[in-house]
Amino acid sequence: MEDNVFANVGGIVLRDDKILLVRHTYGSAAGKLLNPGGRLQQGELPNEAIKREILEETGIEVNPIGMLSIRCSLDGWYMVFLCEYISGEPGSDGFENSEALFMDCDELLKREDVTDTVKTLLKIALTKKPIVPVDTGKNRLLFVANENL
Repeated sequence: MEDNVFANVGGIVLRDDKILLVRHTYGSAAGKLLNPGGRLQQGELPNEAIKREILEETGIEVNPIGMLSIRCSLDGWYMVFLCEYISGEPGSDGFENSEALFMDCDELLKREDVTDTVKTLLKIALTKKPIVPVDTGKNRLLFVANENL
């Protein structure tokens, strides 16, 4: 399937007191540690795309439990999910990243090779409740602050 270059997702995966990171191999973040993610494929919903992207990039299975943030620009949008760890041990995909690992959250905040975006997303993940998806049918998701409708 073709990627949709306008729509992107990222995931924050916490396990114990650690966060899943990858060391990026290209672009402005080359050599830096950041959260896994990527482009949506045509016909793919964001919550499905993040599960696929994290599995492809790290070998980790996750369940997205809510949205932490969305960044919009003229070039596209980037939706970040808080994801529940399900299974697997991190491993590099050998292409988009050269390393995949769980790093202690306190250590991440002190590191200079971690992007500022990831540091901000971690702080949000540790202090805020995610906006949860509600399936409204017909392949549509509604993100709401309160799932008790």
